Amino acid sequence: MGASTMNSEPESTARPTRVGPWMGIAFAVLFVAGFLVFPTPSDEKDSAQWARWWTDSGHRAGAVIGAYLMVFALLAFVWFMWDLNRRLRDRGGMMITFGTVFVTLALVSALVRAAIPGGKLFGATPVPSGAEFARQFDNVGFAVLLVAGALAAGAFTATASYLARRDAILPGWLTIAGYVVAVLMLAAGFFLPFVFFPLWVLVTSIVLVRRSAASTPATS
Repeated sequence: MGASTMNSEPESTARPTRVGPWMGIAFAVLFVAGFLVFPTPSDEKDSAQWARWWTDSGHRAGAVIGAYLMVFALLAFVWFMWDLNRRLRDRGGMMITFGTVFVTLALVSALVRAAIPGGKLFGATPVPSGAEFARQFDNVGFAVLLVAGALAAGAFTATASYLARRDAILPGWLTIAGYVVAVLMLAAGFFLPFVFFPLWVLVTSIVLVRRSAASTPATS
């Protein structure tokens, strides 16, 4: 009985390891999709556009859908981060801390940006009449993600790359790419450097999926 319990333990812990990389792929796809779906005026400095932007039901629905996609993406990232931590020889406490901070800030950003359209869509809250109020809400949401969130994501990438290189979990070129992404995000937290973060997670996840498939013995 003890032997069967020991034999069944690897099977129970193997499934999260196989699913984890796919959650990284899901994060990258959903996170980028959430950004693309979330509508913003073509000319963000045009006060007239902001004044009437959230009075459009299509814009409100797009914002809520975008926020939901980003929330689902962040939940997938938590799973990916947890799986990556399981692969390390010694658990990466700092990696988990930086990743958790990133997830928290990204959630706050999505909720702040969707506060006005979501309030109107779900609670019939009147849309603020002042264009400046709606524009500043969106600016705050972007700042939380692209400044504070980018710093946390950069620290996560640097820590994860170091630990993955130490334990030979990822190829050397990918960990070096992680260092480059981390430096870009830590030095200049802005939209362009931030784009490389989900791309690095995507490539990392694909590498882990291929390695997991290669290490799985073929069955006749």
